[in-house]
Amino acid sequence: MSEKNVVLNPAKKNRRKIIRSIVQAIIVIFLAIILIRVVFLTEKRVEETVPLENKDGFIALSYFGVSRGESPKYVSKENLKKQLALLESQGYQTITQQDILDFYQKDKPLPEKALFLSFEDGRTDSSIFAQNIMEDLNYKATMFTYANKMDTRDNKFLKPKDLLLMEKSGYWELGSNGYRLTYINIFNNKGQSLGVIDENNVPNKTTIEYYNHYLMDFIRNQYMIPSETRQEMEKRIQKDYKLMQDIYEEELGEVPKAYAIMHANSLYNNMDSLVERANNKEIKDKFKMHFNLELGAYNDADANLYNLSRLQVSPYWSTNHLMMKIRQASKQNVEFEVGDPKRAKEWSVMNGAAEYENNAITITSAPASEGRVILKETLPEQYHINFAFKGNVVGQQSIYLNYDKKNDSYIRVALIDNEIVVFEKSPESSVVEKGRFPLNEIKWNEEEYAFNKATVYNYQDTQKGSRIDKEEYPRNLTKTREFNIAVNKDKIKIDVDTVLSKTIQVNPDIQGSQIGFGAMFSTKETSHEQYADDIYDTFIEDILITDSNDRTLFTNQYTNFDKVKHKTMTLINSVVDFFIETF
Repeated sequence: MSEKNVVLNPAKKNRRKIIRSIVQAIIVIFLAIILIRVVFLTEKRVEETVPLENKDGFIALSYFGVSRGESPKYVSKENLKKQLALLESQGYQTITQQDILDFYQKDKPLPEKALFLSFEDGRTDSSIFAQNIMEDLNYKATMFTYANKMDTRDNKFLKPKDLLLMEKSGYWELGSNGYRLTYINIFNNKGQSLGVIDENNVPNKTTIEYYNHYLMDFIRNQYMIPSETRQEMEKRIQKDYKLMQDIYEEELGEVPKAYAIMHANSLYNNMDSLVERANNKEIKDKFKMHFNLELGAYNDADANLYNLSRLQVSPYWSTNHLMMKIRQASKQNVEFEVGDPKRAKEWSVMNGAAEYENNAITITSAPASEGRVILKETLPEQYHINFAFKGNVVGQQSIYLNYDKKNDSYIRVALIDNEIVVFEKSPESSVVEKGRFPLNEIKWNEEEYAFNKATVYNYQDTQKGSRIDKEEYPRNLTKTREFNIAVNKDKIKIDVDTVLSKTIQVNPDIQGSQIGFGAMFSTKETSHEQYADDIYDTFIEDILITDSNDRTLFTNQYTNFDKVKHKTMTLINSVVDFFIETF
């Protein structure tokens, strides 16, 4: 190698530094403006006078965090805005902690559609990205926090001065998730005990097979035998609540009224009765209400103030997924997001709900059933269809070909748990499986898609090794699959990405001339899950149907101009997100 090739160019390097510094400065200023707007220049919330006639109950929703863009852990700002705006448009009004106390203690009615809104973990991003949405809707929410995060230098978590200003604005109330997030009785996938570890010090989380939360059990040894007496356990739990109380009283002036314990669903359910009794005493001594459960969205008039339920909204849910959950839990008459009404008129919704936006259709199933939409336009005997499925891997995403509603016949090509399965349904016949074709294994980041492993377990359980089958995927893992299907009178040719190409013979009795798409939850049981969701979203993008002469019969793809605009905005957002996460 010549000397010329290895000599550094300091001028070029300095230019890069200057450009990077300018970009960083712009991002910092941008974030500073947002933070100032949120924390220091917040408008005062105006209380609304609404009729109080609801004696039945209320909806409670909870968000772990809010991100600027898409995230496997936190709901995006855009999705939060869509979800809350749809609720507000249907008359849902936020209620306060005092409203809940008056409802149960004084029989005071609530608004017709009462909503208790909350955000957990006391995250700064939740405050930043939710604030403008709250102001636009005149909504009020509770910010749950961990007490021990208040005196750290970790800027991911709100500090006391921030919380007090938020509370003063009228848009926020304060709540508590407890003193700290610490795990006990941890065992790895080799059956080895790791003892007690704070959340920030947990080693590779993908090797953790069993754990419990700090307040949920006795501390146990490597044989799962208690290593502390009852008195020691009670003293430890009392100390944790006392530490929490002292911080809140010193930093905020009082302990918040509302509590949401970690781990949810264990208290009053399946934990050790002595540990339960110790927690119950402290909770009722220090709090006015307790959101203990995360199983459903609805709390009726007979609910216990110390065993209330909130629905923790998953980041991957569509807006209609949330609405379906609310309808499932409360039996309230909810309306679904339709999106583009012009696009919606092109399709018939057979079951579930569908949203049409830009180049995408989102189909949401009803609980434990399939959501299905059918294109109203009839198609010739021979055509091509291209599209992409973008739903979660664990689930059923389907396209119906040669669909005939009258005779209930079709060819169904389904993407089920990373397999292509082809079915046919002839008139007056049952469904027959024509072929099953597994796709290549999907690589995924185990740190981002954590399994839910906190359970009741014993020593024998911990020695069984890993409970995770390598072929099992988390339900929030997404994967885009590109389909190209050629339909002829007697056969169909299916191409998926560049990994699968199959030709299937078609029963001549199946003579339908329409297509449709379906979405359904997976009935596959996964050993690591406690609660499987029976509502499922599938996302279909870039549909293009052409005839044998390559003429377009139907499309919802972007125009060239819209495609460039979309890619440009995506790139800009990616750059901004990178600097937010990095700097």
